[in-house]
Amino acid sequence: MEGKRVLVTGGAGFIGSHLVERLGARNEVTVLDDLSTGSLRNLASVPGQLHVKRSSILDADVVAAAVAGQDVVYHLAAKTSVPESVAKPDAYWRTNVEGTLTILKAAADAGVRRVVFTSSAAVYGTSEVNPKVETMRPEPASPYATTKMVGEFACVEIASMKGIETVAVRIFNAYGPRQDPRSAYAGVIAKFCTAFAAGKPIEIHGDGQQTRDFLYVGDLAEALELAGEGPVADQVLNLGSGKATAVSEVARVLSEITHTSPRIAHKSPREADIRHSLADIGKAREKLGFRPRTPLREGLEKTLAFFRTAGTQT
Repeated sequence: MEGKRVLVTGGAGFIGSHLVERLGARNEVTVLDDLSTGSLRNLASVPGQLHVKRSSILDADVVAAAVAGQDVVYHLAAKTSVPESVAKPDAYWRTNVEGTLTILKAAADAGVRRVVFTSSAAVYGTSEVNPKVETMRPEPASPYATTKMVGEFACVEIASMKGIETVAVRIFNAYGPRQDPRSAYAGVIAKFCTAFAAGKPIEIHGDGQQTRDFLYVGDLAEALELAGEGPVADQVLNLGSGKATAVSEVARVLSEITHTSPRIAHKSPREADIRHSLADIGKAREKLGFRPRTPLREGLEKTLAFFRTAGTQT
């Protein structure tokens, strides 16, 4: 993508900042973020001219002004904690559903060419069928997952009613620099890298043989860029690595990288945690030419290096 005007909601967050960094040198990028979880520090290395608007996606007037004149809108802003969504379903509905509708309405009114909506593998629910294919029936098992499913439906409706292009991408387990390890349900790789960097024990829930589809955030940013201009209008796409990796394997590779054997604190399995999750990325490969470039070991090396540096600055 080059020479476009692009809006990224949630652009100061983990995934958003990597997307902004990727697009910044060749496009005019605006970030809309209330900084409730994101940080301006995440945007410190973005090349080119960057516009930042600090506001909620629920503020229709600010959203309308931010969307006006944009070619592509990436909608990443959302509340993302499954357990918090159970405790605060109304807040999740407001931000993730009403906020998405605000973005879509503004985009339609402004004549934006395409909106890319970041959904989640959580819409597949607790199904043990693998790999997950886009044609599978959604079975959301939490308020968070439900809001993402409704967001996908809203994209379909606005596209058919208003004639703009929408793309929904279901993101699997993204990891990499700038991911927040502090949340109780933060990504396991962020937590492991933080522990390895600090020389502390790592926590493994269950036997560690549960598998996830880990996608390095740099590869995800590339896939998102492709989704903004590829021939995928009004479609749903899985974005993952297409490989299943056990949690224990992540710990083993980090041990090899650091030449250490950390203490392991074994915890009870998380309630309702699925055993295995794997993305079928055939559609993204065919339609976008997307091929994850970063092997797990290389991604872990980059992520660990970030957390080591971050640890020395705190």
